[in-house]
Amino acid sequence: MSYHGNGGHHGGGSGGGRGRYRDNRRDRDHHYPPPERPETKLRNSIIKFADDPESDPAREIPRLASHVRDQLPASSAAVAEGLRIGCTEQPYKIPLYAALVAFLSASSGEDDDDDADTGAQVAVRVVLEDFVKGFQAYVDELKWLQMRLCIQFFAHLVTLHVVTPKSLLALLQSLTAVLDEPGVSYSRARCAALCAGEALLRAGKELFALDAVSVGQIITILRVFADSQVGELTLVSPLARLYEKGADVLSHDHEVREPVSSLVSALGVMQASSFEQTPSSLPRPQKYLPPLENKLNAPLSPHAFELPFVLVPPDALDLESEDGLGSAVGPAIEDGKPKPPAKLEVPSVYLRLFDEEVTPNDHTPSGYLVRSCVRDTLEIFEVNRKEAARILLDIPRWWDPSTFKHRHQDDDASPLPEGDIMEWNLDCLVVETTLSLAFQLPISPHVPVYYYALITDLCKLSPSTVGPAVGKSIRKLYRLLEDQGSLDDGALDVEVARRFVEWFAVHMSNFSFNWVWKEWIPDLELPRCHPRRRFIQRAIELEIRASYFDRIKEALPVEYHDPEASALAEEAPGPEYEYDSGHPHFAEAESLTNLIKNRSKVDIVLARAQELCAEATTRMSENDATAIIRSVSVQVILHVGARSFSHFLNAIERYLSLLKFFSKDTEAKAQILDTAAKFWKRNSQMIAIVFDKLMQYQVVDPADVVAWSFRSSATNGDHRVEGSIGIKGWEILKAALDKASGRVAIAKRKVQKVKKEEEDAKAKLKASKGAVVDEVMEEEDTMQDDTTESPALAAALKAHSTLTRDQKTALVRALDGFVSFLGSTPQSGVVITKDAWHSRNNWEDDPWDSWETWGWFRHFCRAYSSQLKTYMNTLEAVSIGRLDSMPGVDPAAADMVKAIWNSALGGE
Repeated sequence: MSYHGNGGHHGGGSGGGRGRYRDNRRDRDHHYPPPERPETKLRNSIIKFADDPESDPAREIPRLASHVRDQLPASSAAVAEGLRIGCTEQPYKIPLYAALVAFLSASSGEDDDDDADTGAQVAVRVVLEDFVKGFQAYVDELKWLQMRLCIQFFAHLVTLHVVTPKSLLALLQSLTAVLDEPGVSYSRARCAALCAGEALLRAGKELFALDAVSVGQIITILRVFADSQVGELTLVSPLARLYEKGADVLSHDHEVREPVSSLVSALGVMQASSFEQTPSSLPRPQKYLPPLENKLNAPLSPHAFELPFVLVPPDALDLESEDGLGSAVGPAIEDGKPKPPAKLEVPSVYLRLFDEEVTPNDHTPSGYLVRSCVRDTLEIFEVNRKEAARILLDIPRWWDPSTFKHRHQDDDASPLPEGDIMEWNLDCLVVETTLSLAFQLPISPHVPVYYYALITDLCKLSPSTVGPAVGKSIRKLYRLLEDQGSLDDGALDVEVARRFVEWFAVHMSNFSFNWVWKEWIPDLELPRCHPRRRFIQRAIELEIRASYFDRIKEALPVEYHDPEASALAEEAPGPEYEYDSGHPHFAEAESLTNLIKNRSKVDIVLARAQELCAEATTRMSENDATAIIRSVSVQVILHVGARSFSHFLNAIERYLSLLKFFSKDTEAKAQILDTAAKFWKRNSQMIAIVFDKLMQYQVVDPADVVAWSFRSSATNGDHRVEGSIGIKGWEILKAALDKASGRVAIAKRKVQKVKKEEEDAKAKLKASKGAVVDEVMEEEDTMQDDTTESPALAAALKAHSTLTRDQKTALVRALDGFVSFLGSTPQSGVVITKDAWHSRNNWEDDPWDSWETWGWFRHFCRAYSSQLKTYMNTLEAVSIGRLDSMPGVDPAAADMVKAIWNSALGGE
């Protein structure tokens, strides 16, 4: 009533009724959020616990515990859900949540009333039972990250005498049993190993005191698994080198880390001290519970919670892989021969950029735990990179004060306490971890742009501290492109180098392209194909894409402007139209240009092109005449479409019949690609775009583009050896292979869709006729031939078969290209011996070209291992087998090709 009265008052006088009407309508139209339920408030209070930077967890835990205790056991499900969400989405708070549960379990913590304690433990037992139900759901769905974080929570509860060590040890043993499964994938084994090992880092002391033999067995199983992966690390190492025949093809250095190996090393440190030496950086939950110190030192309570036995379910078997490339797990048959199960995964290897005094050594317990926390945060907050940046810079407050150096200190700030130990640099750690994930081979866990954008947000949040860390990282990576200071150093893998230059250009574009370019001026004297010089050239090219040619030119020192430096193009990226006035075929080009500009019908333009071919045939051979008019037609279409991307698409779509008329055979398609590349030779990005659209509209096939990428025309003015592959050629090659694979995946989904629709239609028909005709329909089904297919299904299967064949052709041509170049020393100048590698200071362009092509061959094998595995018998017979009979083959080069191939595909 008062509300309406106020409305009348604001309406004034006799208009009060209208005022009340307006207020009622406003109240009706405004959707007020429903009030939070008490259970929701309780859950959210647990999730947001200690979010305030000014809060003191030691004081907040008793307050929150008292609030939670008043609502147990009725709200146990809400409490368990809040704990579960908090642990799996805020892993840095796990010790706090464990301390909260311990405080609840010990009643108020101020009296010694056994009945009160028992009642509290019973209430907590109900909460933990609900928590375990959620954990079991994670296990059933094989959500490994959530499983691992929940197990860390259990490990902390073991140290607090809330959970029994025996039950946790049984859980860890069931996890390590996964590693002994026959044919277990690397991904599954790695996840299980991390779950078990990281729990030991937290509760190893209690478990070792209970059963030292079982703990030792778990560590032994983890070590055996880690050692079994050493041979495969060379293929995915971010640092690589060439070795002589008889030695490893690649090597990994001290700058790289594999997580399970690091975890085993950290556990070995703790095992050597019988787990008395606990990780110093890890915040122990006990520090938040001073009133409970006596209870925690007491023997294990008979009311301690027993974790239930957990059996990890097997991975779901997918008899047909997602991309339609054959069996992903399980045997398959190709060319009538059985194949072994496809091994689709390779170890994860991380790159280190800083010394151990700057960032943690993850072979130590404290170092491993800190790095693992940063990696988990990056994984969890991928959905919100700005929140990820804020949390990453706030990580020190969740760890022991001696873990990280103080990032900055205001002049008016109070002095640091005496004896404060300064340890690792947080900014360097976060940048290093982010880049190591972005550069992980063969692919990063998330799209690289997430990591690039995250570093940008970190710099914006704290430019004075993150900026120097980014600068140091860039300089370190630049040195690793090819560090000639030591004969034992390797060069940065070509794919890592590609992502590095991509990140560098993106990062510079967000900060006005400010970089100390003068540092790299001496490297302009290196050979043109040297990795550092290639990096400079590529970085400038990408920066021009993100800005303008003149702006980037002004930002560079004059030394980069010299044409001999090959760093900056002489003019801005643009088209190179060949048929201007003065050209012998200007008249033909002008004739077609006028028709296309006037948007004449495609039939008219096609007829005119045929007339021009007939006219030219009177002066030269038919093949030459067709080739000339083909080149003219393609360039005219590109010339008309060069104004914008929309103009280009309109021209391609409108005159698609003209392009298909001139692409009737492989030679014609090759000429179309050559013509397009020649037209856009000053803009490699447009070459890739045009090729993609030509494949999309089926003017050319992916196999034609693959073959083109190995020809000299693919060099695009980069001074490459004929047949070699550079970064631009690789990007075009990759786009063609991905296009072929994508078409197969679409065709497979089409087949599955048609099958499902037919099955649903049959089931619907059967249901509509009722049970009376069931017997008749069953008899009809048995009389039908199993091979009978509907027209729609037959068409879908035919399309799938055709596209699968096209994919195989593209892979064969790609492998042929690599084998032909790398297997012949006289043609390519391949460097094989260790002595030659150690004398690379004297290399000129050709050896560096060979080194880069070797790198792209490695990446081709590891990135497309699943597709290659599908057609392994054919590829080995057609391409790899040629090494034994191909003329001019260098035996050492042939052995190296086979070694890389077998390493990627699991051969011998």
